[in-house]
Amino acid sequence: MKGVIFDFNGTMFLDSHLHEQAWFHMIRKYAAATITDEEIFTNIHGRTNSEILRHFINKDLTQKDIRKLSDEKEGLYRELCLKNEKDLVLTKGLVETLDHLKSQCMPRTIATATVKENVAFYFDVFKLDRWFDFETVTFDNGTFPGKPAPDIFLIAAKKLGLQPNECLVIEDAFSGLTAAKKAGIGTIIAIDPFGKNREAFEQNELGSGGIIQDFTAFQELLLVK
Repeated sequence: MKGVIFDFNGTMFLDSHLHEQAWFHMIRKYAAATITDEEIFTNIHGRTNSEILRHFINKDLTQKDIRKLSDEKEGLYRELCLKNEKDLVLTKGLVETLDHLKSQCMPRTIATATVKENVAFYFDVFKLDRWFDFETVTFDNGTFPGKPAPDIFLIAAKKLGLQPNECLVIEDAFSGLTAAKKAGIGTIIAIDPFGKNREAFEQNELGSGGIIQDFTAFQELLLVK
């Protein structure tokens, strides 16, 4: 392992419930048909906003429509983050992990399906510039397909100047783990903070490098060796 690529949402920041809340609101507001909670849940994580909007609202949305709806959704999401201050913290053990990686001069970056405005929000709220260079972060800029396509991790590895098989990826979403596997990432670790997905990850041979609950376990798995 020569570099580490972190997913962000649901991995570094346990905000899946806030994204879900914002998407449920948007889809129920704009979708013509009734859609089940289960369908919404299974078709949002790891995907780009344009993919989600076209899937649930209208496959013929213009880029202007997508931008407007995406801005509305992300604005609502950030409002929810600020209203839930107790949840606005990094995952347990992550600060110590990032400090250790920095002390070891380990190349590291973030690969996230979210938009640039949210990445800027996270850098501000969590002071991520302590550990990451904003310019190396890969986010949804509309130029590549979302997870489970491998593109995001191929781009992230290239930004680190590494081959995919030289990198470790840490991910929480089924689609993200699938993307890492397709990208040929050398070590893939799944994080399952609430113990809901271990069986599905194991059955689909995802997270072959280990399945952890938080970053205290991540350190035990890798950093004390």
